[in-house]
Amino acid sequence: MSKKYLVIEHHKFTSFSDDWTIKFANVDENTAFEKLVALRTLNDNENKVYYIVDMEYLWSKEPLVLTDEVNPVQETEQQELF
Repeated sequence: MSKKYLVIEHHKFTSFSDDWTIKFANVDENTAFEKLVALRTLNDNENKVYYIVDMEYLWSKEPLVLTDEVNPVQETEQQELF
C-alpha cells in the first residue's frame, strides 16, 4: 500500500484565528506534490500557505499506550506554574 497525503491550505488572519482547509485528500506523493506546486504558483496572497502532510502520521489504528504513570506531586507542580 502506498502512502497517502493531504494538501492543506493555511490562511493566516491578523484579526482572528487562522483557517486551515484540506484542499486535496488521499492522494499519492506525486499528485500531492503536483497540486502543491500548482497552488503555490497560482497563489497571489502572502497570507495563504500550502503544505503536504503524510496521512500516516495523522490517524493510526493502533491505540495509544501509556508508559508512565502521572505522579500526583508532578501534577501539582505543573498546576502551580499556571
